[in-house]
Amino acid sequence: MELKKEELTPDIKKIVLGYEDQYFEQHFGVNPLALLRAVWFNVTNQRKIGASTITMQVARMMHHKSRTLSQKLVEMFQAFQLEWYYSKEEILRFYLNNAPYGGNVEGFASASFRYFNLPPSSLSLSQITYLTSIPKNPNANRPKKGRDIAEIKNRLLTRIYRLKLLKEEEFLRAKKENISTDIKDLPHQIPHLTAQIITEGEVNTTIDIRLQHKVEQLVASQVKELKKFSVYNGSAIVIENKSMNIVAYVASQNFYDSRHGGQNDGLRALVSPGSTLKPLVYAKALEEGLITPLKKLYDVPLFIDGYKPTNYSKSYMGEVTATEALQFSLNIPAVELDRLLRDKSLYSLLKEAHISSLTKPKSYYGSALTLGGWGLSLKENAQLFAMFANGGTYKKATFLQNHKRESKQILTPQSTYLISNILANAPRLNFSSSWEYMKNMPRIAFKTGTSAHAKDMLTVGYTPKYTVAVWYGNFSGRSSKAFNQTYATGLRTASPTMFKIFKELGKQSWFQEPKGIAKKHICQDSIVIGRCKEKIEDSFIVGVKTKTPCQAMRAEVLSYLIQNKKIEKFSDLSTHRCYQEWKSYKPLITNPIHNKTYAHNRMLPTQLKKTMLRCYSFEENQTIYWLIDNREPIIGKSSIPFYQYLSPKKHKISCLDEGAKMQTIEVYLEEW
Repeated sequence: MELKKEELTPDIKKIVLGYEDQYFEQHFGVNPLALLRAVWFNVTNQRKIGASTITMQVARMMHHKSRTLSQKLVEMFQAFQLEWYYSKEEILRFYLNNAPYGGNVEGFASASFRYFNLPPSSLSLSQITYLTSIPKNPNANRPKKGRDIAEIKNRLLTRIYRLKLLKEEEFLRAKKENISTDIKDLPHQIPHLTAQIITEGEVNTTIDIRLQHKVEQLVASQVKELKKFSVYNGSAIVIENKSMNIVAYVASQNFYDSRHGGQNDGLRALVSPGSTLKPLVYAKALEEGLITPLKKLYDVPLFIDGYKPTNYSKSYMGEVTATEALQFSLNIPAVELDRLLRDKSLYSLLKEAHISSLTKPKSYYGSALTLGGWGLSLKENAQLFAMFANGGTYKKATFLQNHKRESKQILTPQSTYLISNILANAPRLNFSSSWEYMKNMPRIAFKTGTSAHAKDMLTVGYTPKYTVAVWYGNFSGRSSKAFNQTYATGLRTASPTMFKIFKELGKQSWFQEPKGIAKKHICQDSIVIGRCKEKIEDSFIVGVKTKTPCQAMRAEVLSYLIQNKKIEKFSDLSTHRCYQEWKSYKPLITNPIHNKTYAHNRMLPTQLKKTMLRCYSFEENQTIYWLIDNREPIIGKSSIPFYQYLSPKKHKISCLDEGAKMQTIEVYLEEW
């Protein structure tokens, strides 16, 4: 709390200067006579005295360094600078606003309210005198149980009186006055946020205290329910989108829960965002023409340099629309789109937003970035979602009133509008666990996220007016092992809290469609060869040309289409513009799976212990050759299963096509 100019009364000024620096008005930052006196006294006596002026003390407060001769010279030089740039009254107020008054109390005004529950202008001479004595030895002189503050006060009053700064009647009245401290517990509202406020003086925040208390109750209540599943921490933030003001800031379920690290700030801690960032990938893909909401994508197995992403369900859905892929939070389509975006990928977008935790090069994160394989604070995650609500404009959130920040257009109003509709229109059947909270709710665009082993479970949602982010987990990093897979999700744990918060926020509106979005018929054929067989009306961004890079039809997708009779044979694609590129693909072994172990009962006859081998060739001649260990090649046919007994050991299996391209895998066979 800052001592304002009008609160610096003549009595405060008179007593402080009389005690700390009698010649403050005359010197220019350094008192040479005081320096000489101190040097002589310190040489001739065991007890030491100082010669710092108030200006030199202000210089020391700027750095808080140890008191050495060299540092004293620095303080003297800086004292001259302070005197040059600031008035005497400003320097005195600098001192009074930064001096220590015991414990964690800084500043004269703070001490006045803390110890006497009075504003500085209402203090008596005795109270001013006592407060003035504290900075000399804060721990010794501050109020404590059993401390006789009258003795400290009277000693200083006597000194001030002898300097003829007090009239006799003032001195006697002040000496006679009995003063006692009235220390009240400081309010501990929003303690995590309070710890971040380092600005001196009175601070006006954007927090809605009624909403703050309600969100605190909701988070604490849910953590209480989740404790039986070994989940002990929760956090939530509410942002008013237009201003980007933080109106509720709940960093943990209980600041005083030391057993579970309650003083950690869950809004600033790095947690896995899970699947929550997938909407950013889809928004960019819309802007680059890689998708429209109803364009088909492929959720089939994918292998990337030894990395094999899988869906949470461990299964694949095959052909899906972009809308379905995002609503069902499928991993493979998101990873594929991010790869096709190249230099406009999720990594680039996050860099453009200056996300603080993204400190490594793109190659370090790889495709795992799209699936939440890194640390992101819940506050920054909420800011990214507020960007959707603000038509693609990114701006940092703040809890300080009238705090200016830069904004940046990262996404377009068209892509964010289309994504908002997709997120708000997710099939309600998928959210049956949260139906009781959703049924009376307005439209909310939201995305859930769950990290590996359910260490982090979160939900971020938004309307035009507010963005709400909720997280549950453990600050210790402990996983939610007691959960079954159905319950260990952001949807089941965090979404109910988010919906309850939106209920507290009252009636919500929905977004107006921006200019630049139109309707047209698109072809939904898996691969367009000649005339389109399946057309459907879809939304698109005006001026964005839809494109399907050849790489989108990777080997796994082509094999899926052949297996499911979407393509009769590979040579049917010979007129397609991508045919030559697809021909360059190596053959793909879809069975057995690389590095997998297969086991059989040793009592079974050999005929029942054969392993199915299947390989897809992307040559016009569909003949393939199986090379198993060092045996003679076995001639086969692309996509046609071939069965072979493999003895219990490690096997090296290769598939060679007519273009002399080969894929090799290793598998393990066991018998028990």
